[in-house]
Amino acid sequence: MAATPYNKWGVSYSTIAFFEQALSKHSKVKSFSRRNDILFDIQLITGKEITVLLLDEYTLGLAAVLKALSDFPDTKYIVIGAYWNGYTKEAKEYCDENNIGIFVIGDFFGAIHRKEPMKFYRKDSNGKPIYNYK
Repeated sequence: MAATPYNKWGVSYSTIAFFEQALSKHSKVKSFSRRNDILFDIQLITGKEITVLLLDEYTLGLAAVLKALSDFPDTKYIVIGAYWNGYTKEAKEYCDENNIGIFVIGDFFGAIHRKEPMKFYRKDSNGKPIYNYK
């Protein structure tokens, strides 16, 4: 398959390639495959399998989450593929209420170190959650 610069969700090939490279080097990832260009089936070394949708939105809002879940109903995790990106509070709350993990890329790679990745969040110096709200 020839690499195209963008798919219909606007996720660049470089973002996809970076995510694949990071997955291939992550100590908790046993294997992964990619389908529909931006949907990843990941098997962790624990035996747990997760389905991750890779997006690249500066601010991922609830409408985009709903559209993504409609286009990719197997999604259990949404990863926003850049450190400077984020999500709205409404998108995060919806995902939490519907058992869908939503992370910026760095937080996702921290989350898969945990037994329950979906419950992971970074903490500030006072132990309070850090969310990537935009």
